[in-house]
Amino acid sequence: NIVAISAGGSHTVGLRSNGTVVAVGRDYSSACDVGDWTDIVAVSAGTSHTVGLRSDGTVIAAGWNGEGQCDVDSWTDIVAVSAGAYYTVGLRSDGTVVAAGQNSEGQCDVDGWTDIGAVSAGHNQTVGLRSDGTVVAVGWNIGNQCGEANAWKDIVEVGSGRYYIVGLRSDGTVVA
Repeated sequence: NIVAISAGGSHTVGLRSNGTVVAVGRDYSSACDVGDWTDIVAVSAGTSHTVGLRSDGTVIAAGWNGEGQCDVDSWTDIVAVSAGAYYTVGLRSDGTVVAAGQNSEGQCDVDGWTDIGAVSAGHNQTVGLRSDGTVVAVGWNIGNQCGEANAWKDIVEVGSGRYYIVGLRSDGTVVA
């Protein structure tokens, strides 16, 4: 029984109801090497890496680690993870955020973030949703997607793709 999925650059990861993980697709640098993972509560697939959140708040990763995006084994007290292109972000239970991996566009510059309730890693930008419904975004701002997102209010969910950021407002409308 698959209860959650995540699509990466060339592979898809599924979380089973029993806390194990399955992956299919191009197994670039062992990104699909998740068959022995257990006690997982969330998964996220990046371009060529896979990240899993364990029930104890620790994080595991598999795949290509050329930018350090899999260097997450020391993270603790994590409640959510998101894999970007070549980086990974984790949300701590205290509302702060950690990041590892490529920071060529400032996508890992999340050290000062507080009061965050959700995170999403895109290609080269990271977006965080604060508990008051406002948004903070850093990284690749080629289309001013970070600038625009930083002005949003009344947001209940965020997502980040290759060149864009989306937000779902409490009234059911979407901004991008």
